[in-house]
Amino acid sequence: MNDKLIGRPLRCNKQRLEPRKHNYAELIVISDVHLGSAQCDIPRFEKMLAYCLQKKVYVLLLGDLLETATRDSVGSGVYEQESITEKQYEEMLGYLTPLAKAKLILGLHVGNHENRIFKSTGYNICKALARELSVPYLGDACWSVFTVGKQHYTMRTMHGVSGARFEGTCLLALERISASFSCDAVICGHSHKCINSSVIVQYVSNGMIREQKKFLVIAGSYLKYGGYAECAGLPISKLGSPKLKLMSDCHDVHVSW
Repeated sequence: MNDKLIGRPLRCNKQRLEPRKHNYAELIVISDVHLGSAQCDIPRFEKMLAYCLQKKVYVLLLGDLLETATRDSVGSGVYEQESITEKQYEEMLGYLTPLAKAKLILGLHVGNHENRIFKSTGYNICKALARELSVPYLGDACWSVFTVGKQHYTMRTMHGVSGARFEGTCLLALERISASFSCDAVICGHSHKCINSSVIVQYVSNGMIREQKKFLVIAGSYLKYGGYAECAGLPISKLGSPKLKLMSDCHDVHVSW
């Protein structure tokens, strides 16, 4: 079995989630915070963390938590970011430590922004963050099986890579990725969009034709309009994170923002 923090990332992240005063467990997926960017909406991010801690909501981290601009990055981000990478790392560690101590962080993916550091130095800053928080490091992409009551929910999560700019094309890119995976949800970040949709998949079990709903979720961001997005004429996007309710008494998923 692979170590959760050292060596190759987990291929399957199996965890039991406890319902909190309801017949479901709540999961918030946080992606693309870009802490250190001048456009990072820190108050919104802090409010989300406070909500998760107060309500005991589980959290899955999808990467690009830090801006981590370097001299080799595209554009002038290294001069525009408000703090150096070391300070970004320390601040993010401070933000996430209370959630980690409360056993609410289910795992941490690396994003393309953190991968800038790895490409330049060979140092995986997200693996280091996972190690300090004592949470599973999930690499670029990972399977998860979350058990709630007697229900088992399968998810394929990743930071993702896409050049799509508009909601329709972002969702189309995710639909194409999801074709390879039979699960309850495929969730990715990177696109800075707040989008969820679903498709129905048919399969045969015990001679019966059955149907499964598969959710497609693009996990939003905390990056306000301005900087590169404004320069490139990208569409303005809603900010925030998706909330998934995983029911314990029946196999059902609810997605909201």
